[in-house]
Amino acid sequence: MTTRYEVAIRRADDGRVLVLADRTIPSFATEAPPAWQDVTIVAASLLERYGLEVVTLRAVRLERPDSASGRGLDRRLYEAEYVGGSVPAGWSWVDDGDAAGGITTRLRPTSGDRQPWYRQGWLAEMSTWIDARVAEAGIRRRGPLRQVRWWGRAALLTLETDRGRLWAKAVPDVFSHEVAVTELLADIDPGFVPPVVAADRTLGRIITEHVEGRTLAAIGDVPAIWTAALSRLAEVQRVLAADPAALQVAGVAAAPLGQLAASLPAILADDELLLVGRSGGLAVGDAARLRERLPALVDACHALAASGVPDSLEHGDLATDEVILGPMGPVFLDWSDGSITHPFLSAASLLRSGAAARDATDDRVAAYLGPWLAAGHLTAADGRQAMALARTVLPLHLAALYAERILPGLEQRWEMERVVPNALRAILPG
Repeated sequence: MTTRYEVAIRRADDGRVLVLADRTIPSFATEAPPAWQDVTIVAASLLERYGLEVVTLRAVRLERPDSASGRGLDRRLYEAEYVGGSVPAGWSWVDDGDAAGGITTRLRPTSGDRQPWYRQGWLAEMSTWIDARVAEAGIRRRGPLRQVRWWGRAALLTLETDRGRLWAKAVPDVFSHEVAVTELLADIDPGFVPPVVAADRTLGRIITEHVEGRTLAAIGDVPAIWTAALSRLAEVQRVLAADPAALQVAGVAAAPLGQLAASLPAILADDELLLVGRSGGLAVGDAARLRERLPALVDACHALAASGVPDSLEHGDLATDEVILGPMGPVFLDWSDGSITHPFLSAASLLRSGAAARDATDDRVAAYLGPWLAAGHLTAADGRQAMALARTVLPLHLAALYAERILPGLEQRWEMERVVPNALRAILPG
């Protein structure tokens, strides 16, 4: 299916929008669109097609085909900042209200207070910061910054230097602990995360080295790699469980399972949060079945909390594309969703992401349990039971994480509002 991109390009001095002779905004189409958060295609296509240089500010609106019938458009609207290039003949700069296609109503305004990279001029300031930090590290940039992913969670850029590729990331306040956590993990186990070049916890910015290697998703079912990754994860979590103050100093939020159990009735009763009966949300019948299971789900939270394993750093969204087999072993990326809670939820998430045959899963669970068993926290049988409970509790933890912390920290709630119903759907039978 063809995906159509429309881009509202703004001029910095007066905020006017660039339109063609027919008053429509620039557009292009592709048969192989990346994820909507991946914005490299926006600047590259506008430069190739129209000779315009832009900085992508944000995705404004997504129009998706109906999931059941397949009918409808696949259309994406972005807002961008004009930075150079000759405006084609016949084009002009106009107020939003003078552009065709209902731009005034479709371009829902944002302040940039929570996601400052939605503002014009932010990337220029970020570029200055990056150049200063890499220079302090004795590194010289070669070539321009390249926008990679741009959304409420983060602004992610890459740059080539005389010491190879680097990655620069900015996160909003709700994820600001990621910077300190990454530095902490690098101190505990060098190579567990990408090497840090520079970081500013107050600004929520970090620059890291590129890690060469394939992800677990690309590697597939190689038992030795999987067991190495799970064992390394468990050992770092075990170390942090013995030093909870380090996570508190890093600003990681506590999310104890007792608190989760107490919040479940309100979460599951919230039709707006679950998008009940709406596109991307839970069907009315599914919501009812989920609510019928509330007592059992609360019991699962309490049972996992009583497993004997102390709370530690939990990743929040650990999947096979967030683990790279690097030169120093498995490397774990993106700790923005991290919290202090039962660590087994991280393993449950990774195991779910890389579904395997039962025998292989048993071996992987055993590898993860190893450090916890060696420390005397629980028996092998209790560990397997706790892992089974973690698979049930994981979707509940994710739902609460987004409901209580992440969604309130976004300017554009629509970007991630489907995470809660998608997570809870995994609990339903069939």
